[in-house]
Formats: sequence, structure tokens, C-alpha cells
Amino acid sequence: MTGLKFHWPPLIRKFESLVFLAMLFVVPLFAYRIVDSAGTNLMVQNTASDLTKDLVKAKEIAQDFHLTISLVSAPPTVNEPSSYLIQSGSRTIEQIILPNGVSIAGTVTFTDSGLPTNPASFIVSKGGKSAIVEVSRDGTTSQH
Repeated sequence: MTGLKFHWPPLIRKFESLVFLAMLFVVPLFAYRIVDSAGTNLMVQNTASDLTKDLVKAKEIAQDFHLTISLVSAPPTVNEPSSYLIQSGSRTIEQIILPNGVSIAGTVTFTDSGLPTNPASFIVSKGGKSAIVEVSRDGTTSQH
């Protein structure tokens, strides 16, 4: 009986040390994943909110100046990251550069009365996170 009493404490200490070392390496990896995921989600949501504001702005420009205004996504080029453009015909009114890694897909055209020619959807994405911004037939925007 005394032999078992002396063999268990060293084994328990080794097991405790092994668990501690595993936690020392694993916990920071989980923390990094959580912070990265939260940062990505926040970046996508902020970009979708900015897009919603710019859609309202494009609609107001179309109404106020009686112009046909388009908001068009632009893919990344060699020198620039993804962006979207507010345009009147071939003239660019404003170009909005997106944060690195964020992309937008979609396009909408507002008539001179401020109504879209067709309902439209924009997909804002980065990695596995995405948000959808929709423009309805009557020109209201919503974010999902």
C-alpha cells in the first residue's frame, strides 16, 4: 500500500504540468481566433453601414440634382484594394476605398426622381463573414 502512495504524487504532478503547458499554448490560439473573428465581423458590419449611408447619399444626389446616379462595386486592381464608385454616367463623383480584404458585389442605378431602376442587393464580405444591403423598389435601404 505504501508503494502506491509514493507513486501517485509524481504522476499527478507530471499530469498537472502537461495540462498547464497545453493551456499555455492552446489558450492564446483560441483568444487569437476570437479576436480575429470579432474584428472581421466588425469590419464587415461597419462597411455595410457605410454602404447604406452612401446609398442614401446617392439617392439624394439623384433627387436634388435630377441626375441618373449609379453606385457600382469595383474589384481590386494591382494598385488599389476593392472599392465602390458613385457615378453619374461615366463621371465618377466619389470613390470609396474599402478596408483590406473586404469586398463588395452589387450595383444600383437611381433615376433622376431618386428611385432605383431595379431593386438591388449588395454583398459585403471578408473571409467567412458577410452582410447584405438591399435597396427596395421604392429606394429604401436595409441591412441584413
